[in-house]
Amino acid sequence: MDSNIALIIQIFALINPLASFPFLISAYEKKMNVKIIAVKSVLVAFVLAILITLIGPSLFTIFGITLDSFRIAGGIVLLLLGIDMVRPKEEEHKVGKINSLIAIIATPLLTGPATISFITIKAFELGKMHVLYNVCIAFVLVAIVFILFSFLISKINTTVVDIASRIMGLFLTAVSIEMIASGIQGIFHIAI
Repeated sequence: MDSNIALIIQIFALINPLASFPFLISAYEKKMNVKIIAVKSVLVAFVLAILITLIGPSLFTIFGITLDSFRIAGGIVLLLLGIDMVRPKEEEHKVGKINSLIAIIATPLLTGPATISFITIKAFELGKMHVLYNVCIAFVLVAIVFILFSFLISKINTTVVDIASRIMGLFLTAVSIEMIASGIQGIFHIAI
């Protein structure tokens, strides 16, 4: 598979727009403007992802950490997110004001700690411009999914959304194991 396509799929799976759908459904049930919430949430998350892509790699120097230690830390965060996505949960998604809902969906749901870790590592490894290009494409896909969802919200089967989100969580868990293993291998290789 082309490395760009693989990276776009990984970023899209990390962003996981499906995890935000219960909040949009709750907003719809409360007669809020779901289309505005969807568009603004994606825009805020996108701006945050762009900023992380551009400044994230510089943070290694500022904080004095190595790429391998960040891989392990990011892998652990991603592992926790993946496990959380795979496990069944019964919870009510409380919806308050539109601006607070946009903030919750944008971060931590779309561009949360796992996405930030992954993007930072990839920007360091592959270069900022390469990752920036892939982040842009992944967010175009997320925007399409969000816009379609906001138009079709009354017809969406939440069980299908839940199953798809769990499948994405399983793949995120596997990506996290790869990140952790790569970080551990890098640390031990340096130590030898």
